[in-house]
Amino acid sequence: MNFGISVKNSLRPKVLASVLLLAAACDRGPQDIRIGQQECDHCRMMISQEQFAAQLITQQGRQYAFDAIECMAAFVDGSAGRELEIHSLWVPDFQNPGNWIAAESAWYLQSDGLRSPMALNFSAYTDESSARRQQTEFGGQVVRWMKVRDIVRESWSGGSHGHSHGHSHNRSQNPHH
Repeated sequence: MNFGISVKNSLRPKVLASVLLLAAACDRGPQDIRIGQQECDHCRMMISQEQFAAQLITQQGRQYAFDAIECMAAFVDGSAGRELEIHSLWVPDFQNPGNWIAAESAWYLQSDGLRSPMALNFSAYTDESSARRQQTEFGGQVVRWMKVRDIVRESWSGGSHGHSHGHSHNRSQNPHH
């Protein structure tokens, strides 16, 4: 009886498809961001400057796109980001925006001389020497990804560290705050 062979042969395409799908999911890299057409998944502003954009890719291959590195950092640390199965985080090389760098391996410059859409002014670089060269020209501080996240948490928490992402919260109008 060929029953065992027909079951084996009918399973082979399904197993092969599953293996290929799993391999593709494990090799998820950065995807295209539609500049001027795609909204930031954190603040809902239009993504307008490729050199400041960022993206998160889930284990399932879904892209979350951001108009600024600081938006991705806030999203990752927020409730929506904590619920995701994150595969990878990507930032553009400021000097070559079509080249994506894994967020954890990038070097960042936070400088008021390079204004990002959300005003925390982070730009990303492939190596420390590139970030330091930009620092020489534009000032600011060179940091790594975990420090970017710390700065965003401190700056946007509404606590004593301020809240400066493109607009102000003037509480002096209400004497009860």
